[in-house]
Amino acid sequence: MKKTVLILIALSIGLMASAQALTAEYMKKIPALPKDSCNATKAVVEAFSQQVGSLRSEIDDQIGQLNDKGEATMGNSEEVAKANAMKQMSEMYGMSPEDIEKMKNSKNMSAADKQAMASKMMQQQTNMSMEEVQNMGNMSEAGKKAYAEAYATEAMATAGTDPKAQQRNASAANITQLVSSQQAIQGKISATTQKISSLYTPITNDPEGQKMLNNIDAWHSKWISMSGVEAGQGKQMDSLALLIKNEKIRYCDKFTPKYRAALKQHMGILKASLPDYQALADVTADLTKAQTGVTIPAESGDIASLGAVNAYLGKLQGVFQFKLYFPEDDY
Repeated sequence: MKKTVLILIALSIGLMASAQALTAEYMKKIPALPKDSCNATKAVVEAFSQQVGSLRSEIDDQIGQLNDKGEATMGNSEEVAKANAMKQMSEMYGMSPEDIEKMKNSKNMSAADKQAMASKMMQQQTNMSMEEVQNMGNMSEAGKKAYAEAYATEAMATAGTDPKAQQRNASAANITQLVSSQQAIQGKISATTQKISSLYTPITNDPEGQKMLNNIDAWHSKWISMSGVEAGQGKQMDSLALLIKNEKIRYCDKFTPKYRAALKQHMGILKASLPDYQALADVTADLTKAQTGVTIPAESGDIASLGAVNAYLGKLQGVFQFKLYFPEDDY
């Protein structure tokens, strides 16, 4: 028994790895955080930014290819989807192919035909006619309650003996469960996205940081205005240049460590959330299959997780954004 369990665990791990093979491949390509963000040269900054930017473009292209393949699959399976939709309409509402054709051209149907069609669909789905529904509106509360109880008893008895009713109920329950699961996973991923965003917002919106940038801009404008003016401004210009340099260094020293810490947390959250993206892909594929009869390509399961990887790379590309001073700057 123990050996069987271990085999099943190994198989499940293998399936997960296979399902997110592209995502795992790109996760391995993510560059490590630079060892020193505030003492790097312009050449190092530019090289790193180009490296991350190239990887982001590569992933964007990969996502585009996966989307194209998915759309092609759905396009090529249009007839299958239509046939499955008709089958579901037939099973759920007892509609014949002729009825479905009438529905497609409902603008040509008379009011009486529409009423008859609606009554037929309701009768099939609820075992109640339109006339019975209308009559319920005139019942007393006690009458409505008694009717509802009788209807529920009849429906349960019918469902227990009618194979078609059981099949309809099972199919509807399956789709309802899949939709519920999809919404739950989407909610979890949305919460994760919000959590990641909250890592960076306090840094980018820090009022002290904006004050430092305003000081740098003001001093730089003053320094520019003094250029080319009569002699005697040299010492004041040198003082302004030193103020600007020191403020830029202080700005990087203050905010870069916070940003690097946010990136590290972001990476941890990303790794932990990958199973959620795979679960969403799986349930979406199952739901599509149940609703349309179309099988989504397995590789499409990487689209959402690759998007999450690219979101991290976008933040990683900004790791030098607080470095405003370079030794080669000429002041």
